[in-house]
Amino acid sequence: MAPILTPNHGAGLLAQELRRARARRDLSRPELADKIGRSLTTVQRAEAGRIRPPWAVIRDIASVCGMDLDMVEDLWRKAGRPRRARRTEAPLLSLVRTPGDLAAVLRRAWEDDGAPSLRTMEARAERLARTYAPLSRMSAWRIRERKQTLSSLNQLYAYLTACEIAEEDFPEWAQAWRRAGHHEERPPRRTAQPGPRRTTSLERAAALMRQAGLLPCEPFPGRHTPWAARCRSCGKLSRYKFSQVMEGTICPVCHHPHAVLYTGLEET
Repeated sequence: MAPILTPNHGAGLLAQELRRARARRDLSRPELADKIGRSLTTVQRAEAGRIRPPWAVIRDIASVCGMDLDMVEDLWRKAGRPRRARRTEAPLLSLVRTPGDLAAVLRRAWEDDGAPSLRTMEARAERLARTYAPLSRMSAWRIRERKQTLSSLNQLYAYLTACEIAEEDFPEWAQAWRRAGHHEERPPRRTAQPGPRRTTSLERAAALMRQAGLLPCEPFPGRHTPWAARCRSCGKLSRYKFSQVMEGTICPVCHHPHAVLYTGLEET
């Protein structure tokens, strides 16, 4: 275990009080870890005084050891936060609304727990795997690095267990997870800008068909509806979509090309 820091250090003062309280209760570290439902490593880290442990851990130890919670909380706040070069910016859990918010608070939970290794996270989750779900090192890494969204509520609980979040706090996390699931971050939908409307009168359409070498045999049905017309080349009756004739088509019988060549009659 890492050497204990001197009591004049903020985290060292807190650790000293934790050790004294455990001694007054005549508890060993393994016994204390069992009573608070956490790992022996967590208790050792809290009593080492190198960093400030998460409040949930301190609160549980204080309750089991009969410590004054107000005094302990004051020491905990004075101990400062774990020293890291850069901490993830994350909203309060009650303000989580999007998957991005949830990913940020999940990473922050890992940082607040002292950035445990993937091996440690996997081992912690394994203790409650039958209750919730197992958590592989790869899944823990992907969630921690915000490369994977949570697949289920049980996976969320497994991750929280790996970060030593108290089970009594799980309902608040579950609410945040549900809120984030209903507010998926999607790019704004682009709406097509309407272009100038093109209209084709009966007379104009018939004139364009004749120019393309087709003789209409019925009133103009619309741009995209098959229109009965006779091919001037072979005299056979077929059906042509006016929109296709405007782009260029052929007779299905004699394969004569039909296209509008004179643009002076095109619709406006």
